[in-house]
Amino acid sequence: RCLNYLEVPTGGIVKIDDFKIDAKNHSSSDVKKLREKSAMVFQNFNLFNNKTVLQNVMEGLISVKKIDKKKSEEISLKILKKVNMEIKRNTYPKNLSGGQKQRVSIARAIALEPKVILFDEPTSALDPEMVLEVLNVIKELAKEHTTMVIGTHELSFARDIADKVIFMDNGIIIEQGTPEVVLLNPKETRTKEFLSNVKFI
Repeated sequence: RCLNYLEVPTGGIVKIDDFKIDAKNHSSSDVKKLREKSAMVFQNFNLFNNKTVLQNVMEGLISVKKIDKKKSEEISLKILKKVNMEIKRNTYPKNLSGGQKQRVSIARAIALEPKVILFDEPTSALDPEMVLEVLNVIKELAKEHTTMVIGTHELSFARDIADKVIFMDNGIIIEQGTPEVVLLNPKETRTKEFLSNVKFI
């Protein structure tokens, strides 16, 4: 939420490509530019309940990117197909499972073609059997070299897809590096303590 300025950070710089925003000195137009370069996938989906699956994905294309309705529909259907949700295009969120809702959320983020997708615990609100279907969609994005920042407790998943892992405790970075270093050969005591209870799949 801080990376997308839904919560304004107390300090620090977010840099995406040649754009940067400083928490100590920024304008509302800087926040707008930041959000044009990033997209958010929330742990509780944040879908519009009064809109169908297709309308949810189209919304950002029409309101943010100013793409006409017909073109927005074409783009949205293509992306829904990618996340295996095209069949549910006329369904309302209340009639979807948690896993389906999250796949629609991911489709909505992809549609905006952001430089980076921010995932806030994307599987924490899901039943265990639905976690896998969402993780598989994220794995496919990783194969396509989509830049993602993911807050997660799914450590086997993080080990498999991450280029860089940051282990945090009470808002402090304890250790960072490759998955091999942080998850499999941690140096810090706190990281070791946390991982002592983790069974990697």
